[in-house]
Amino acid sequence: MFFLLLIISDNVFATNNVKQFPNSKCSAGTLQLNIVDVSFCPMKDDLKKISFLGLSDHTVTIFNNGKELTIGINPPDVAISNLHKKFNITVHEFFLNLYANSLKTDKLSVIKEAFDIDSFNKMKVYRKDDLFAFTITGSNVDYDRIYLNKVDSDVIYQITGEFDEQELLEILSRVDY
Repeated sequence: MFFLLLIISDNVFATNNVKQFPNSKCSAGTLQLNIVDVSFCPMKDDLKKISFLGLSDHTVTIFNNGKELTIGINPPDVAISNLHKKFNITVHEFFLNLYANSLKTDKLSVIKEAFDIDSFNKMKVYRKDDLFAFTITGSNVDYDRIYLNKVDSDVIYQITGEFDEQELLEILSRVDY
């Protein structure tokens, strides 16, 4: 019983600071770029280039609004080195526990360092229904990241590029999953 309360309290703590996704800027009249299950509606007026990487359509690079974004499926073995399996939790629980600093390990600082999470690079969480965006943005990170994941799913979509907090909200307003 104590263990169950501990798990529930960690998840309650982690979801208390979760922000809501911004209102969607996508509509039937906007350009829709579909990457498997994720849809991104870029700003049509400033869309310069769309490049599908590799031999599949699972990753795309978009040059839009003066910024380059890469959107694609990033399997858990690549995105998080299957760490969720090591802790015997779901991908979603891994991200929530990373955000809440509640992973049960003495190597938490090493894991956070691998994700570039520190006082200059913050992790934030946004939610829309069962979709969560785990974001890492900051001043000294090589590239900013958004990890999209649904509750009870091991599928991870990753959006990378260079963006600040305002641009992050703009990107999230153009994502549908």
